[in-house]
Amino acid sequence: MLKQNIKNLLKDERVAKARDIGHTLVFLDDEMIDKSAMQSHQREDGKVKRIVKSILKKFRPPHHSVYFDTLESSTNEGETLIKFLQGFEEGSNILNIGSLSKKIDGSKGNIINLDISFYPNIDIVADAHDLPFKDASLDGIIIKNVFEHLRNPIVVLAEIRRVLKKGGLMYAKIPFMQPFHAVPDDYQRYSINGIFEFLKEFEIVEDGISVGPSSALAWFLIEYLGILFSFNTERGYKIAKGFFSYLVAPIKYYDIFFKNKKHAQKLASAFYVIAKR
Repeated sequence: MLKQNIKNLLKDERVAKARDIGHTLVFLDDEMIDKSAMQSHQREDGKVKRIVKSILKKFRPPHHSVYFDTLESSTNEGETLIKFLQGFEEGSNILNIGSLSKKIDGSKGNIINLDISFYPNIDIVADAHDLPFKDASLDGIIIKNVFEHLRNPIVVLAEIRRVLKKGGLMYAKIPFMQPFHAVPDDYQRYSINGIFEFLKEFEIVEDGISVGPSSALAWFLIEYLGILFSFNTERGYKIAKGFFSYLVAPIKYYDIFFKNKKHAQKLASAFYVIAKR
């Protein structure tokens, strides 16, 4: 049902070229697909290894960031995004660009997951620089933690503007004070003024801090101490980061003291913006 609905939204010439693999429509050649995620999800572990992994998962280091509005882990969905999704009517089509393996719920509309790899829950494997959708075919766009990983974000933004209907909405979560993190690579950061300039062809409906200064500080300290005590090895770096995560990550909760600080945006880890086409 969803796949047929997606096909109705695609450019006619792109439908014919799509490869239909399981529940996923593929628009990239094999050499362009990010294989690392695909291999990690397809790899079958033995029974003992699965049991060990499930035990270790309970003791893994805490995440370094929390959402500014709820102080809940930023690996979940923020309150602002949930409200954004609840604003769409039944039958609306919302594209989640760079969705990884996460499946976002909370909307009456159809959420279409797009990425450059075969993560679970992916509906379309395609490049955001060349979206396969018709002009003005989508009601909403979600693009979380993606712009920093794009080689040419201006091209992607133009594509988003093209496929959004007039009056369509985009929810973007965009980083500012964050360490380097390659998924699969990392290219840029944006201040709040930089975001306004970047989105100057959109109408800004709402904006604010998504992840606060304390979360930024926790992340930087974990990386800083991980590198310092890595013994210059990859394994040492990962072990040190894991160890210091337990000690440093609680700093993120100090964001509660920054909620009413007008200068907090100068050190924010990430911003959110809701923008109208």
